[in-house]
Amino acid sequence: MEVRRILVPVDFSRQSDAVLKWAADLASEHRSVVILLHTLQLPIEFQQLEGAYLPPDFWSDARREAATTLHELAEGLRSRHQLQVEELVREGETATVIEEEAARQHADLIVIGSRGLRGLRHLLLGSTAERVVNRAPCPVLTVKTCGGETTIAPLPDTESGDPSTHTRQ
Repeated sequence: MEVRRILVPVDFSRQSDAVLKWAADLASEHRSVVILLHTLQLPIEFQQLEGAYLPPDFWSDARREAATTLHELAEGLRSRHQLQVEELVREGETATVIEEEAARQHADLIVIGSRGLRGLRHLLLGSTAERVVNRAPCPVLTVKTCGGETTIAPLPDTESGDPSTHTRQ
């Protein structure tokens, strides 16, 4: 399987570091282009407030800050791993934007973080990674950090149902 373009959605959380590490290692191994993507979306709590006020420059400021942070991450990948890195900032529902950009960018792989929400939080908030896995036009590698470990959770083998997860420090 040839992996030429890897889409890496990042939310600038601590978990993004583990996602970037996996993406950089894979990109180095396959000589792939890394496409960093950050999505701007209002939190659900804010969207539900009727008449909520946003300053006129809210989106332009948010976009500028996201682009600056994304550029810093890209420069780190370029300097430490000598990778070709593209940077995208988009607005919209996160899972939908990731799915659309994967198709638009002809991504061969998506490397995405998963927070592992459970119970009521998962029911109410859902899982962006889960939605991406179900709707993406290419394979998806999920990276879940648990304490000091990073667990890679590939899709289960549909024949055997074996999730075959791998762990690395």
